[in-house]
Amino acid sequence: MTATAAALLGAVLVGTPAHADPQGTLAAQDGPVLNFTVVRDEVGLPQPADPTDPPQISWGLAGDPDGGTAEDVVVKIDVSGISAFTDVSDRDCKAGVCAWPAKDIASDGFHGGLLEMNAKPNAPLGTTGKARLFATSSNATVADTTVTVTVGAVGLVVNRIPQTDTAEPGAPLDAPITIANTGSLTAQGVDLRLAATQGLGFAQRFSNCTYGTTDDIASASGQTLDSAVCHISTPVEPGKRYRLSAPMILDVKQTALFEFLDYTATPIGAGVPATADKARGSGPVLSLVPDGSAPPAPATDHALWIINAVNTADFAVTGDTATADPGDSVTLTAKVRNNGPASFNLLTSDDHPGLLVDIPKGTTAVKIPKGCGPWTGGGMSEPRLGAPQYLCAIDSPFNAGKAVTLEFTVKIGKDAPATTGGDLRTLSVNGGELEVDTNKANDKALFTVDVKGSSASTGGSTGGDGNQPEPQTTTPANASSDNGGALAETGNSGTLTIAWTSAAVLAAGGLLIAAARRRRTRTGA
Repeated sequence: MTATAAALLGAVLVGTPAHADPQGTLAAQDGPVLNFTVVRDEVGLPQPADPTDPPQISWGLAGDPDGGTAEDVVVKIDVSGISAFTDVSDRDCKAGVCAWPAKDIASDGFHGGLLEMNAKPNAPLGTTGKARLFATSSNATVADTTVTVTVGAVGLVVNRIPQTDTAEPGAPLDAPITIANTGSLTAQGVDLRLAATQGLGFAQRFSNCTYGTTDDIASASGQTLDSAVCHISTPVEPGKRYRLSAPMILDVKQTALFEFLDYTATPIGAGVPATADKARGSGPVLSLVPDGSAPPAPATDHALWIINAVNTADFAVTGDTATADPGDSVTLTAKVRNNGPASFNLLTSDDHPGLLVDIPKGTTAVKIPKGCGPWTGGGMSEPRLGAPQYLCAIDSPFNAGKAVTLEFTVKIGKDAPATTGGDLRTLSVNGGELEVDTNKANDKALFTVDVKGSSASTGGSTGGDGNQPEPQTTTPANASSDNGGALAETGNSGTLTIAWTSAAVLAAGGLLIAAARRRRTRTGA
């Protein structure tokens, strides 16, 4: 593997735990202790084989942070248990053992690789065996682990539910989920995992489901979602589709606005991550009912149902009044409050709320909040001090009842008017009107500074250089502040960096599963 591929493999395997814990996890002892991590501990081989997309045993070894460098590590896979029905890729394999060259693994290092396989022609479906992963080292101990390899595979897929734009707060919503098997082997059961954003809830609590929270859903960008894992014992036969035996009802809360349901189906026992703080439901048992034939490829085991509620969020703005002498610096605080009823979250919307701030005439901004940049007439530019107008992004999620404050420090000029002011106005970060805010009466406010001893005439609200925004059609940047004080002060250096959340794609060439997060819009799944 190239160094880049190995690094990316490390990110996949270390950041995403293996589906099965290593069997031989070792206690601390003299010298480094390493444990294998595998992407999948059960691998199915299509029959007939597909040489263009062979299945893989993908493994990794992370360094021991407490044990120093593991030296001369040689990783080996004993394929004698699967060689009767499996052809492995062309590599250094002798007497049924494939080896990877010696390598030192530092305490913060990583080493990884993979072995490609295909079923031999005419190998019977269901034939199974185990490959053993082990390693040698001059100073380290490495725990063995195994991977089960089977001819044939279970191919569970779920349907994609069309986007809903008319969900009514307070009204129940049925999730018409179906599960099909596009593989060649029967799944003995299904683990159905669901995760719902904060504006949704699970109305029915089935007795074979556990309920809690999760923060590992890629679409949620690290936010904590309500989660359910349902262990369904119904066998799912190849080529068949099944529907749920009872409606999967979602509560649409009064705070709902831009929401989604994330759902995944995997063979039962395949290592679906558990929910945190889990509790078992007390309702009926959820099972599957035959519902026709499996859909043609391509299909997916994971889908996202975007649910937009018919709701509004009222953003109310207030501004400070201050008194100062020429040459003084004063801090002016703007406050934006979400009066609800909806909470505002950007996970499936680009309509990022912001505040346009005019610096009062005769004053100069010497300190600005994080997440603010000079207004360009169609968006926000790189942060700097001294601009006449600023556009500030409001952190997401912006829950109903929550308020954010933005503090601007301005220096009073010698020629500042006796009374000077600046407009404050809510709008989206790309300059458009916020459609969800239908109450425009409280969308504007003022900064006001009374300058003592000024001989200049009253300045009033100036709007900076007069560049007032009009609704724009400019596509916004992929922007989303984090949840940790994105509107805090930055200091007066004027060199702050705005932290936008953007799509990130992780891939190790063509050698591993690509983990991808793509940014979704309100109008697309």
